Amino acid sequence: MNTMTVGLAVNTSEATPPERRILHLVLLALTLAVFALLGKPLLDGLAENWRARRLSLEPLFGLGLSGAFAASVVALWRGEGPVYFEVSSILLVVYSLGKLVTGEAEQRALQAVSLSSVTSETCLVRAPSGEWIETPVREVRAGDLVAVPAGTPAPVDGIVERGPALCHTSAISGETFLAPRNTGDFVAAGATPADAALWIRASAPGSERSLDRIADAIARSRSSPSPAERVASRAALWLTPVAGLSALLTAAFWFWRSGVEAALMNGLAVLVVACPCALGFATPLAFWAAMARFALRGAYLRSGEAVERIAEADLVVFDKTGTLTGAELRLARFLTVPGCPLARETLLAMIAAAERLSGHPIAAAFRGHAAASPDFEILELRLLAGSGIAATVRASSMPSAFELHLGLAEKLLAAEDEREWQRLLEDARPSPGSRLLAVLLDRRLAALVALEEAPLEGVGALWEALRELGVDSMTVSGDAEERVRALGCPDARCGLDPLEKLELVRALQARERRVLYVGDGVNDSAAMSAAHAALAIESGAPIARDVAHGVLRPEAVVRLPELLRIARGARRLARSNLAWAAAYNVAGISVAAAGMLHPVLAALLMTCSSLMVVWRAASFLTPDLEPPAPGIAPASGLSGKEAAI
Repeated sequence: MNTMTVGLAVNTSEATPPERRILHLVLLALTLAVFALLGKPLLDGLAENWRARRLSLEPLFGLGLSGAFAASVVALWRGEGPVYFEVSSILLVVYSLGKLVTGEAEQRALQAVSLSSVTSETCLVRAPSGEWIETPVREVRAGDLVAVPAGTPAPVDGIVERGPALCHTSAISGETFLAPRNTGDFVAAGATPADAALWIRASAPGSERSLDRIADAIARSRSSPSPAERVASRAALWLTPVAGLSALLTAAFWFWRSGVEAALMNGLAVLVVACPCALGFATPLAFWAAMARFALRGAYLRSGEAVERIAEADLVVFDKTGTLTGAELRLARFLTVPGCPLARETLLAMIAAAERLSGHPIAAAFRGHAAASPDFEILELRLLAGSGIAATVRASSMPSAFELHLGLAEKLLAAEDEREWQRLLEDARPSPGSRLLAVLLDRRLAALVALEEAPLEGVGALWEALRELGVDSMTVSGDAEERVRALGCPDARCGLDPLEKLELVRALQARERRVLYVGDGVNDSAAMSAAHAALAIESGAPIARDVAHGVLRPEAVVRLPELLRIARGARRLARSNLAWAAAYNVAGISVAAAGMLHPVLAALLMTCSSLMVVWRAASFLTPDLEPPAPGIAPASGLSGKEAAI
């Protein structure tokens, strides 16, 4: 602004030639100082355009800036005519301001996909000599015997040769409950035995695992350019040449009509007014404003482009386990047999005390049940591989100890307990898909336990809220059909492995559906990478978060209809901003070409246009008083006023 003030004073006052030269040199020094402070990002952008042999917004800024600077240097050299060093400074400041305000509008594609969080780099392989050797997973051959310690993900696909064990497979297959794996069963890489070691015979080389096929699919999807990148490339192909040609034609016309000075001034005015500040700000600012509103609702996006992709979605595909349901199981039913030697609450507290020490994955379902009960002394506790736990427990108020067994009914029940078990089932009426456990005291059936998934609060209203927005919904999972359909989604697909989910997304998009995929596991990552937009649950697998366009807190899943409305509002704002900026550019170039716009005034108008776009985007951040979608609760932890702000 200081430079512009001095420049205007020099250009509009009667000064002697020596005075003008001194002041022009001062302006040149100030402009070079601005270049030194702010010029590197623009130069880097121009160099990147040159290396990639493409045109973007930087060449347009470069044309206007270099034109103003060159005209000023010519006037300084000749000792006559106006100088426009301040115009160069203004353009560079506006460009830098745009970078600061909008940040990086596009997210670079991932250079590589890491699955290190799912499996380790090495594993134990049995050599022909009988020794167990630490071997890189990539060097494992089909037929090798691999040892998988409890709590360690299986490094390769294989068949169980020695077992059994209960395995975590939710991240790979989407199955909610621990899956028993016995001799002869297939185990996919990434499945984790929870209660015992497994010895598996590799069914494929370490470089051809199912996980590697998922990684390859992700890499292929991420390497293709996004729609926004393709549109930006096409627009830049004509925007820069049109502005440059308009400036040249204007300069030629005014040179023929009025001479060199008029040609320089009017041609420069066209270049300056054509600088795409408003065009460059229009879309990113609207989407970044939407990102701020997303964050207040527990959704954190990587880039403004993610908002646009979400706004375009017409089908939301949900993973089930860990996305629409909680990660932990809940105790849904607990029925004791008639004549059980312990009262129901005492038996429940005894189980809770034993489970707390076992570290078994199902222990979380019994948390809190031992708080108000007698103290129990666990004399002995052991894991029953592939079945459950066994413990010797004595209560402080009882003279003798009990032998307690808890685990899969099909593993623990004796033949004489079958009739009593059926009576318990009739009384309990567990929901479809519940995991049933048997409780034995001193080797006799004592109780039935039914564990269920806990669906997120508000899931029932989610489907209707999406339908009212004109968005279809679908639930996909590798879990059993009864557990998937229990969530009430109108379109449920069951028993899908990761690559089948990927093929489903590709088939939907081939039918011109714009898929928004919401998931949390390794089994979702390939489908997420191929979807039009993807959101990962905050507590999910790292690879799912890496390939997604943003992260959702678990409670924000049911707020998805509200997020879609915000994204669509941002898209409307971006389009109107673009229309405003385009109209400004057309009108500005026309006025400048007619010789009615001084270059300094063109720079000021260009700045005002940019500020208008900024103001309109800022208005999108004002308190949002729209009521939430039916059945969708306000943002957790925020009052209505705080959530609006």
